[in-house]
Amino acid sequence: MSYQNPRAVIAQLMPRDLAILDDVEAFRLLTTRQVQRLHFRIAPAHHASFGAATKATMRVLSRLQRIGVIGHLERRIGGARRGSQGFIWQLTSTGATVQRTRRGETRRRRYIEPSALFTDHTLAVADLAVTIRELADSGALEILDLETEPACWRGWAGHQSIAETLKPDLHAVTATAEFQDHLFIEADQGTEHLPQILTKCRVYARYHQAGIEQHTRGVFPAVLWVTPTEKRAAALERAIAKDESLPPAIFHVITTSQFVEHLTESEESP
Repeated sequence: MSYQNPRAVIAQLMPRDLAILDDVEAFRLLTTRQVQRLHFRIAPAHHASFGAATKATMRVLSRLQRIGVIGHLERRIGGARRGSQGFIWQLTSTGATVQRTRRGETRRRRYIEPSALFTDHTLAVADLAVTIRELADSGALEILDLETEPACWRGWAGHQSIAETLKPDLHAVTATAEFQDHLFIEADQGTEHLPQILTKCRVYARYHQAGIEQHTRGVFPAVLWVTPTEKRAAALERAIAKDESLPPAIFHVITTSQFVEHLTESEESP
C-alpha cells in the first residue's frame, strides 16, 4: 500500500473508529465478534438485534480496511466457512502510524502474520478483557484500572540487583457494590507444561516478596489463572500447592466458565 498522510487518514475517522483502533492496538489482535461485543452493543440506544449489530460491525470494519488502517490475518476463527465473521484483525502499518501520530510518537513498528500459538493466546487474553468491559457496560462492576501488555508488566531489581520483569497477561482493578478486586490475570490455554507455569509463578512469588506492589498500591493483586477445563484447573492447583517456594494465598485457579462469577462475586483481595 502506498504512503498515506496519517493526518489525512485521521480526518476520515469517526470517534468510534478511533476507539476501535485503540482496542485493536491495545489487544494486538481482535476477532470480528470481539469488536462487536466492545463497540456494537445490542441495546435501544445502539442496535436492536444481534443481526443488526453484526451488519454494522462488518460495515465499519470493512470501511476501516478500505481506508487501510486495519487488516485481517489469513487465518480465520472457524475456518473459511465462517466468512468475514471469522476474521482476526490487527493494525496495518498505516494504522500503526495513525496511532503514533495521535500520540505524537515517531517509533515505527513492523506488523507480521503472528504464529497460531501467539494468536490463540492473544485472543484468549482479549476475550477476558472484553468480558470485563462487558460487565462494566452492564453495571455488574466498575473498572478502576485495566492494563494490557506491556503496560501491565512490572520491572524491579531482584536478588543481587539483577533486573527482573514480571509479565502478566492483564492487570485489572474492579469494584462491585461490596468489594474491590486487584488481579494479575493469566490466560492459560492448556498448552504450556506445568514446569513452565510454575516458573512464572515463582516470578510472581519473588515480586510479591519484594513488596513493591504493596508499597506503591497498598495491596498485592491476586494472581488469577484462567484455564479452559476443570481437569487442567485441578492440575494447576495441585502443582502450585506442591511447590513449597510459592505463597499459595496469592494464587487462584478457575475455569473460563467461572470467570464472570469470580469477578462479580469474589471476595476482596488480601
